[in-house]
Amino acid sequence: MNALSRQVLFDIGERLAARAGAAPPWVYDVRTDAASLATSDNAELQNYVQHQTLMRSYQGRYILLPAAAPSESIVARMHRHYDPREISRLDTIRADLEDLLIAPLVENARKIAAGEDCAAYVSNLVPALKECKPSAFLAFLEQSQSRTHHYRNFLIQSSVDLLAEASASALGVIGEYGEPQSALFRILIDEFGYGTHGKKHSVLFRSTMRGFELSEEYNTYWPLFDTPTLELHNVIHFMFQSPRNLFLQIGFLLYAEASYQRSTEEHFRYLKRFHHGVDAHYFGEHAHIDIYHSAMVADEVVTPLVSKFGPEVGTEIVVGAELTRKAFERSGQHMLEVTTVFEAAVRNGTAEFGMRADLAEPGGCAVPTEVAQARRGLQVGGIGIITDPAAFKRFPRSSVAREV
Repeated sequence: MNALSRQVLFDIGERLAARAGAAPPWVYDVRTDAASLATSDNAELQNYVQHQTLMRSYQGRYILLPAAAPSESIVARMHRHYDPREISRLDTIRADLEDLLIAPLVENARKIAAGEDCAAYVSNLVPALKECKPSAFLAFLEQSQSRTHHYRNFLIQSSVDLLAEASASALGVIGEYGEPQSALFRILIDEFGYGTHGKKHSVLFRSTMRGFELSEEYNTYWPLFDTPTLELHNVIHFMFQSPRNLFLQIGFLLYAEASYQRSTEEHFRYLKRFHHGVDAHYFGEHAHIDIYHSAMVADEVVTPLVSKFGPEVGTEIVVGAELTRKAFERSGQHMLEVTTVFEAAVRNGTAEFGMRADLAEPGGCAVPTEVAQARRGLQVGGIGIITDPAAFKRFPRSSVAREV
């Protein structure tokens, strides 16, 4: 049987649902939408479920505790959630999923990076990012009267990683590889608030989410994540969850720390201007500290590794940076497109703002290329509801909605 056939995904999905059980704590809700494949061979829907399944494989590496004690024994729940045999069953298809979903993106990044000199790339990175146009998404929100709904969706989509920020990169710090490891560990310490829980970056992000009346618990919003959100998550974890990708990981950090200098400052200014009373400290902290992190990655990690191991390491680092850049761009472009198309649907009278999705018992998922099956309204992320399912056909192909 094909390792990635609908039947395999369906079977894995059933085991994940059984592992989650009835009314699981959010952090242990490892369900996917594989059941939808029993009656559909839609390519976009299958791609979405594949990304969900890969996300569940990666999440198995995280130590997770619920915000409140569950009704059952926490020890029993953890033994069930981290059952090594169940995790092994899921991980047996991880490499196949990575080959299908991530490997083509890596190959594209290799083509972009071909012939790039690492030192020149590093030298030009920050100046080039400063020359980029401001965020088109934030520019749109500045003139929208419905900006709160759209920014809420941005936070929901971002929560897939930011509610456990730097946990993925922590996987790339363990081991023994000399002075660059120590530099990366210092960055990690900053991300974790240098031992002060209230200063941990994921805790700062929770405060921003509270300002938009959102849940702070990791994995709560999994039914509202769309395919580009999962792709970005999985690209990051593909790099950090395998030691073979160490130099790709460093490329991620090189690009991310450099780009965050500007993007987080833009979000900080936006929140201060349009959402008075919302805690913007998360973005302000990043805008400041990532100036130093960017220099640390370049000077204390990239330069010594390339000097010691040669230009092939520099090439891999550039590949990781370009893989990251393209993943960020796809996610950001999708966010903007969904935002503008939803606003058009509201103007046309086929959509309304608000959240009605039952996250504990989410309705069936729909994609624009198979929306005819939907018989009810469709929740699009954290933005609102498509009241006429036919209008969902106008959304980007990789969009996902929930029946409500």
